[in-house]
Amino acid sequence: MFGTGSVSYEVQSRREGRWRIEGAYTDQESALSAARSQLAASGVEEAKVVKFRTVAGLSLETVILHKTVPQTQRKGLTLGGTAEGAPICRTPDDLRGFESRVVIGRLLRPYLDAQRITPTELLHSWPLFRRLEEQGALLGAAIHAVARHHADLHGVSHAARARELRQLVEAVSGAARDMLAERRRLPRFDAADLPGTSRLIDEAVGPDGHDALFLLLLSQHLEAGGTLAGKLDLLLAMMGDEAEPRHLALLDGVVADIMGSADTMKELLGAQPSLYAGLCVLADALFDRDQDPALAPMAAPLRRVCRLAWQGWAPQSRTVLQERLRQSIAGDQPLDRRDAKVEAVLTRDLADRLKGADGALFGGAAMEKALERRLLRHRQSVLRAQGMHDIADRLSGR
Repeated sequence: MFGTGSVSYEVQSRREGRWRIEGAYTDQESALSAARSQLAASGVEEAKVVKFRTVAGLSLETVILHKTVPQTQRKGLTLGGTAEGAPICRTPDDLRGFESRVVIGRLLRPYLDAQRITPTELLHSWPLFRRLEEQGALLGAAIHAVARHHADLHGVSHAARARELRQLVEAVSGAARDMLAERRRLPRFDAADLPGTSRLIDEAVGPDGHDALFLLLLSQHLEAGGTLAGKLDLLLAMMGDEAEPRHLALLDGVVADIMGSADTMKELLGAQPSLYAGLCVLADALFDRDQDPALAPMAAPLRRVCRLAWQGWAPQSRTVLQERLRQSIAGDQPLDRRDAKVEAVLTRDLADRLKGADGALFGGAAMEKALERRLLRHRQSVLRAQGMHDIADRLSGR
């Protein structure tokens, strides 16, 4: 007799003991889905959905979902990083693109490494995507992490952006599902004859559909590789001197995905005695210099990737390896844990190794900033060890 009134829903999460509003929704199912995704996000301790209803001028508030995250169940179901740098994807091709895959690889890194797959394989294989969906709210957590990043950076609606991303993910996975349904009619992938494979793909789906189908067939072929390092061997075998530019570009994208795995990179870099040694080996390889005999040799496949990057045939892999160098230099781990006093000397040596014959610094201004940050932290630690905390703080502009 009072009318139905208006109804809205608010999703809230608690991080480090403090509650925050994650989004507002007009339908209950969307709100509940967002809350469940929050429960899988890194750092979330609790999540709840509050229903607001206005009846006859009165505002009624009801908590329809309130869950605390059990710490014992979080392992393996959390995101591996942030959504920093996530592009605004509008089309399926945007989501499959390089910048998007870098962020997907960071967010889902623990899961991808555990499954021994790359973002490219995930986006082009319906069975692999279904397996991710079966992990509960992990996919939803990644979607909401990106939506939150876009909301913070661009001022868009978090809820609306999450819906757009969900629809985009469904479009990509649906395309992979439809192609799999036609697998009996699909061309056979011949790793020894990529031009012939591409001709058959063009006949089947036309040039516009070539790349998506090529990567789907490639993903099926890579299943034989087992580990990410094994898949790298398969990819490099197809990136010989006779490889066509369009095939090199597609293969390089998957190689770049593999370079995004820290565990795989550690394996390929070899048993280096320190962070400094590992960075030196990688820097020298990216400039195609002879291996320093004083350092442990890197694995031949990684050396091959670095050479392709140096030759200009693997630009995506080059970008990923450059960013790995920058992040390691900008990080807090000492270059040599055995002797903190040599930090400055080692940093300057790294700076020299990162310069080409023309004197230009590999990575440009971003790399220079990372080197300066490491030197600044070292100077501050020396000052603090001498009790000069105020001077150390002033160096960083506090």
